[in-house]
Amino acid sequence: MSAAFPIDHRLALVAFAALLIAAAAPLASAWARLLPEEPPPFELPPAPSSAEQTPSNRETRPKGDPFAIFLLLCVTLSFLLKFPGLPVAAALQILSVRMPPEDFHWLVLGARVFFAAVPGLATVYSAIRRNPMRIPLIVAGVFVILLWCLSPMLRAAIAS
Repeated sequence: MSAAFPIDHRLALVAFAALLIAAAAPLASAWARLLPEEPPPFELPPAPSSAEQTPSNRETRPKGDPFAIFLLLCVTLSFLLKFPGLPVAAALQILSVRMPPEDFHWLVLGARVFFAAVPGLATVYSAIRRNPMRIPLIVAGVFVILLWCLSPMLRAAIAS
């Protein structure tokens, strides 16, 4: 595999680490946007006013899009499946013992296709539909797709 992709192992390691960080940062930003904002530390009670009400300083945040949150969860799981050191092989070994072989192979194939395609779906969905985590989900989707495509070649170059 390294003959088809000749790259120095040190450069491959730096590229792989940069790709992991570039995919993780927008995911963390998107998850942080789901958290509710904290109130200001010294909020004064509203003064009694006349018949006119002044607009409040607090703006209501738009509620999270449930499908975008589901896509964020799936993109995060897709990222974690490509994260080095995660014991995916051990989990697959346990599943292979407990399932019939043909069903197991279809499950693995379906899961790989699903988790490789979900970042693209999340990118397209966020590009088309506005939601509070639009930009981080687009960026994370692109980098997770790149991680799925380049990870085998970079790992082979690191191992050589």
